[in-house]
Amino acid sequence: MLKWPQEFITQLKLNLYLTVSFGELELSNLIFWSLVGITLLFVVSFVLSTIPLTKNIQNTKNISSKK
Repeated sequence: MLKWPQEFITQLKLNLYLTVSFGELELSNLIFWSLVGITLLFVVSFVLSTIPLTKNIQNTKNISSKK
């Protein structure tokens, strides 16, 4: 019964030491997924920020076409 938690902890430690390599650049698993998450958050925030911008552009076109 004691063997299972020790194997689980050992497996967790091994997963933390895994690295992702891009040429000579080696990133730990945690840093790699943090960068992926930050990139996804940036893309989502950029897409959401363009919604009011497109509405303002459409409103400006409507106002100028009425003149």
